[in-house]
Amino acid sequence: MIDFSGYTAKAIEKAMLGRVSNSLDKREGSLIQTAIGPAAWYIEGIYMVLDQLQQNAFASTAVGQALDYKALERGIMRKGATLAVRRGEFDAPVPAGARFSAMNSREVLTYKAVKELEAGEGFYCYEMESETPGRIGNEYTGPILPITHVKGLKKAVLTDILISGTDEETDESLRNRYMESLTSRPFGGNIAAYRAEILQMDGVGAVQIYPVWEGGGTVLCSILDSDYNAATDSLISRVQNQICPPGDGETDVSENGYGMAPIGAKVTITTATELALSIELTVQIQAGTDPEHVRGEIRQAAEEYLFSVRKGWGSGLVSHRVEYPVPVYIARLNYAILNVPGIVNVSHTMLNGAEEDIMCLESAQMQQIPVLGEVLIHAD
Repeated sequence: MIDFSGYTAKAIEKAMLGRVSNSLDKREGSLIQTAIGPAAWYIEGIYMVLDQLQQNAFASTAVGQALDYKALERGIMRKGATLAVRRGEFDAPVPAGARFSAMNSREVLTYKAVKELEAGEGFYCYEMESETPGRIGNEYTGPILPITHVKGLKKAVLTDILISGTDEETDESLRNRYMESLTSRPFGGNIAAYRAEILQMDGVGAVQIYPVWEGGGTVLCSILDSDYNAATDSLISRVQNQICPPGDGETDVSENGYGMAPIGAKVTITTATELALSIELTVQIQAGTDPEHVRGEIRQAAEEYLFSVRKGWGSGLVSHRVEYPVPVYIARLNYAILNVPGIVNVSHTMLNGAEEDIMCLESAQMQQIPVLGEVLIHAD
């Protein structure tokens, strides 16, 4: 790649003045220097555009729409933002399409009733779909106000997340999928084919594939949602129906090839089990630092480290073995905490009561993701 970093206005002006005879006045403020200065500034802008064009020509450095174009060459499209589907509970029947409003910390959100989930005496439950795409639809929980008139309604509450809303896919995620497509060879129901198909589905952030987990023709696909948390039942059901749905009137998945899975394959979609990690550690705090503030920052640092571990949950070993190592290292946890302002030292860190790293169990029988449990901090 061409290095354009040296083509600054000052360097260009110097080179241009070097082409002018020394018999002429080239000092700052002279007529010649004053005339050349704006031209050098404009030429620097041209080099900046050339550098941007060069960066956008390669998938490893392209951003935004340029990266979209590169990915499309491999048949890969950026995932758009999706709508959150929530559980709404009411004390009166709600007509389909009825709209309700809720205010979170940023803006007023609107949800509409999509489908009845269950009903009883004085209790009615519906799927409520956010009208605003993105994760913002996941944030609010609590009372909602009717926009559409509902006869006899006195109570309306938004509760569980059924399907998480997702933001538009980031450049980092799209680039990773593009790069993986260059090294993997999806074909005829191999592991790469399942990965490529499932990861391009809205709401899916990671997947582990376990072939022949219950004998020939059986495949287990364990997924996480776009926030790298355990998938909801609704997301599991949606992925199941696209990959390997049951036949009409049946409950068991069909091997007849009704979905993406090839004929003869029975694919089961599942999700991981949360492994709560209790953390106990001793920290030395810098003089003048608020201990209570530091406690919150330490917990946040631990959350961010475990999130980074979950992001790599679906990355298997680069080998011909189906293994997905998901380690939680004390050393890396300590490093994350040492980056908290006001922390001088970290010692005696224990995970679930032992000063040992933890390796999450990843097998066809159980897949685990690490989540933060209780955090006990001792201050020197």
